[in-house]
Amino acid sequence: MSRREAQGKTILKSFFLAAAVLVGSAVMCLADEGPQWHFPSIGFGNGRWHLSVGAHFWKDHFDLRNLQLGVDMDLEKGLRLHGLFRSNGERDTLRGFSPRADELFLEAFGFRTGREGILSVSMKAGRVRYLRFPYPDAISLFDQVPGVGDLEGREPTGYSGLIATLDYAHRSGLGLHGTYIDWGFDVDRPSGWAEAYLYYRGDAGPWHFEARFGELAVRPEPLGRTAEGFSLFAGKTFENGNSVGFLYEDCSGQDAYTGIVVSFTPGKTTRWMGETAFDYTRSPTGHAMQIPLLSGTIGKVIRADAQTSPVFTGVFMERGQGGWLEAEKWVLVGEVKAERIRTYWQNGQVRNFYEHRIFSWGTTDEKGLRVVMVEEPWHL
Repeated sequence: MSRREAQGKTILKSFFLAAAVLVGSAVMCLADEGPQWHFPSIGFGNGRWHLSVGAHFWKDHFDLRNLQLGVDMDLEKGLRLHGLFRSNGERDTLRGFSPRADELFLEAFGFRTGREGILSVSMKAGRVRYLRFPYPDAISLFDQVPGVGDLEGREPTGYSGLIATLDYAHRSGLGLHGTYIDWGFDVDRPSGWAEAYLYYRGDAGPWHFEARFGELAVRPEPLGRTAEGFSLFAGKTFENGNSVGFLYEDCSGQDAYTGIVVSFTPGKTTRWMGETAFDYTRSPTGHAMQIPLLSGTIGKVIRADAQTSPVFTGVFMERGQGGWLEAEKWVLVGEVKAERIRTYWQNGQVRNFYEHRIFSWGTTDEKGLRVVMVEEPWHL
């Protein structure tokens, strides 16, 4: 036996041992007394909608495309409906009217906090173009986004069927993550794992480190396949808030993958670029945008701007006539904190939208409650 083979078997044994310990911890999380399952919700029939149009331009062209309507609505505790519809099936034009769903799914999700960690579970039924749950880590910034081959007459892209995701994050920084797909909705593929791996996340001063080992997502299309391998990430945040990170990934039968990500402190420029989904593309050369047109709410929801209507624990504030903050007549009985994320394909197409529910407290879903949706600006 070669030294490399021996090292490989040692690593594999260590992986299975760590995975077994984490599975045991996750089972204990289910058995823990105290906090029960938690299902963040803003109440039946409440949600939002938004309408936008895409553009791609350079010195030799200006194309409007991807007229898009997005809808999100809560149906019950831990149950919501999501849809993202486009006006046609063409890539770079608005010609013709043949509505289709880029995304359309029903999602059931919940969280359980134990003494040793947090167990997160999601089940989606429908068409999906984004798999991250419960929240994207740094390595997820390098995820392969489903392409636009379906807009060019080729096979469907994205993920369709029943999609189950389970994540257990131990307080040590170790964790287990898996996504299983029972393919369906006009996609005929055998069921299987889209990813299943052991991970680590940790910090050391300004440095952040992550690692994954196991069955990782294969990057070339069709997506939803795996290969055994590992990913390593190291990033540093500077005193001015800017950060830089590096990724190295090696999977069996695949070319090694490297990447670099640079993040800037939120400001006017990153806000404008985030609100318009501004991007530079190399193929074709140009700039891409997804320009917001209209948006509104569904159900008993009032929209508010975070700059003029900040929320403090137990009280909702409004800016008074004198310019200072004054307590509003509302009585704050609960809060759901969420973060919205959308991803761009290589030619700047924005074809997904997902709201991560990351924190909640109090009563948020009883009948008769009024939802005040305080929105922070988008940032690139």
